[in-house]
Amino acid sequence: MNRSLIGVLLALVFLGGVARAQAPEDEWGGLPPTTTARPLPPPMPPSQPVPYEAPRGPPPANLNQVTPLRPRPEILAQVRRVEDRNQVSMLGAPSLGAGKRGQLVALGFPLINLRALFGLGERFDLGVGFDTYYFLMNEPLAMARLTLARGDSWVFSATLEAGYAFFTQRASREVRGSRWLTGRRNINVAPALVVSYQGPTPRAARLFLELRYLLALDTEPYASDPLSGVPPLLLAGHNVGFKAGAELPLSAKTAFVFTFGFDVHGRIEDSVVMPHASVGLVTSL
Repeated sequence: MNRSLIGVLLALVFLGGVARAQAPEDEWGGLPPTTTARPLPPPMPPSQPVPYEAPRGPPPANLNQVTPLRPRPEILAQVRRVEDRNQVSMLGAPSLGAGKRGQLVALGFPLINLRALFGLGERFDLGVGFDTYYFLMNEPLAMARLTLARGDSWVFSATLEAGYAFFTQRASREVRGSRWLTGRRNINVAPALVVSYQGPTPRAARLFLELRYLLALDTEPYASDPLSGVPPLLLAGHNVGFKAGAELPLSAKTAFVFTFGFDVHGRIEDSVVMPHASVGLVTSL
């Protein structure tokens, strides 16, 4: 019996120690519960390469050519417009044509020239003009031009100018003035023959030559010598002029013009030979 009692006492002592050891754990609330480990996800299968899909459509002609990201703009070829031929002539031989007009302004020595022509037909022009020796002599004019013959590049025509000149000085008081320089008098009639040549291109220069006869009628002759008697009521003078020049087209209706030449005067009171030159502009409205 003593051994049984001793065994029971030892068992009680052991249980009491275990209870004391667990008392602090129950007092602080105990240890946090242990977490359970989550299972790892299954390993991913190895990635497979994405198959290449060729673009749809017809294959390019050149496999080495890189296709641009943006389409190139389409370039359209523009046909150059054919230039109109310049046919506006004021000093040359070609007529303007029916219903067409032309104007000329020329500055030169000894005269300043203004001209305006209107085509009454395909071969006939009629117009007016004004010549001035820097306002010391002023002469309004009537003009006409008739085409006599025409070829592919050349034209032959006849012109006529007639005017009445006004002088700032009387003939008896003038010494080497406008009459001496120009050979003109009060009434002037000047027929002429003109020939022109122009190349086939639209902007080819128009060359011309003019041969002119000037009949100058003096309505105020005077006696230079007391013994010469009474002067006639009308005294005629005869002059011959030569002119050459060119009309250089700037457009279909505008041209630059220059002329040069000389006049031979028949009256002893005038200069024997007088050169002349001018530059100007020809236009059509």
